[in-house]
Amino acid sequence: MQTVLTIDGPSSLDLDDGVWAEPVDEQGDRICLTIAIAGVATALPHLGIEECVALARLQSVYQGTQMVRAMLSPERTEALSLLPGGPRPVVCLQALISRRGEVLFSEFWETEVESVAKLSYEQVNGVLAGKEDHELREVLRWLAIAAGRLDKNRRGLWGRSRQGEFRDDLGSVITGKAEQLIASTAIFYNQMAGEKLKQSGFPALFRVQDPRQDEAIAPLFEEHGGNPTVLAPLISHCLPRAQHRVKAGLHWALQLPAYARSSSPLRRYEDLVNQRQLLAILRESPSFYPPELLLGVCDRLQDKATAEVERQKQKSEEKWLRAASSVKQLETVTEGQFSAVLRQVSVIGSVPPELEQQLRERLEKGSLTPKHAAQILSEGFPADLKQGLIDKLSQGDPLLNGLMVLNTLGQLIGTAPQFDYEPAEGQWCCRLVWQEQQVEAIASSKVRARELAALMVLKGISVAE
Repeated sequence: MQTVLTIDGPSSLDLDDGVWAEPVDEQGDRICLTIAIAGVATALPHLGIEECVALARLQSVYQGTQMVRAMLSPERTEALSLLPGGPRPVVCLQALISRRGEVLFSEFWETEVESVAKLSYEQVNGVLAGKEDHELREVLRWLAIAAGRLDKNRRGLWGRSRQGEFRDDLGSVITGKAEQLIASTAIFYNQMAGEKLKQSGFPALFRVQDPRQDEAIAPLFEEHGGNPTVLAPLISHCLPRAQHRVKAGLHWALQLPAYARSSSPLRRYEDLVNQRQLLAILRESPSFYPPELLLGVCDRLQDKATAEVERQKQKSEEKWLRAASSVKQLETVTEGQFSAVLRQVSVIGSVPPELEQQLRERLEKGSLTPKHAAQILSEGFPADLKQGLIDKLSQGDPLLNGLMVLNTLGQLIGTAPQFDYEPAEGQWCCRLVWQEQQVEAIASSKVRARELAALMVLKGISVAE
């Protein structure tokens, strides 16, 4: 029987994933990586009472360090959790990873595993840092090596370390080697599950993120050919949230053609659905779910995600509005938190001196984003500050693309941009309508003409206010 170990919080009882790694040759050129996910779909009757309750609640909720169980009962969770003490049903992925992080072989199958250790993140971080000893230290070392190889082979903005930061599949920064290891193996499992589900043609709950559909970002894709390396500093702060779709599609931040979360079926309903569909493929049976049902689930997941985003946004605004009273605090907030502070100007009806000072410093350093610029132009900020921002735009600041700023304002009405091309002169003409303004700009490229038209509109806004 395959053995695994689990890595989670010290008090966690809902252990979805067990992992194991070992080299298959003396040099360690190839590593056999095993990821075993609790076989929730093997134990729960399809659309039985327990699954219907899980569908109604969708996922477990974390409040600080406490988890509020919503998916399954405590008894069912404990019976399926990969705790030490006996075999557990799982849907297992085994893959052979090369030194360059390539997947030389992979296979899913339904089986049972036994967990030989329940380790905490703190324990594993200590072992990997050489501060603690453990009988499974070699397994942990090879797990860290395998995860590192997978990370280096990824080409997206998320799922790997960039500029010293590791971001998970939601774009959240993950610190700690053990935490990154588990995040990386989960992303890999979901990647391979997404590929398997896409190949089968079965409906599933895929995560799809395509910034090209966002009118504030699309012009940059046109200009830079979709190159993630070039686009990263321009759009990483304003990437749209991944949507749930029944058919596979691009997840841009991960640079994956298909991504289906399947690594946490004890905690998330979408993972349970995807695991059941994986089992249908492995058993060569028909799809468990019709597309129509999963379309409804997508809508519910989206509604819940939107509500949670709004709740977190309100909470963040309340917290970071207090930061406006201190220049030192404002220097340390993230771009999103700084944006939340800017939003409060319309609420309180004035600009705190500390905030104005910080804005001028950021403008001078060139660290304002298009969203910040849009907020400054649309709210009651000082006229000379707005003019300074327009001057930056006129100079072609790469982080303050004029069209992105205009689109981010979100108030463009009337007709869409109109274009004419003069072959004899090789010039593009862009006509743009913004509220009562009508502008016309001419340039040698369509993109540049559109940017110039946007800049003319923004200058008009600055003068008017």
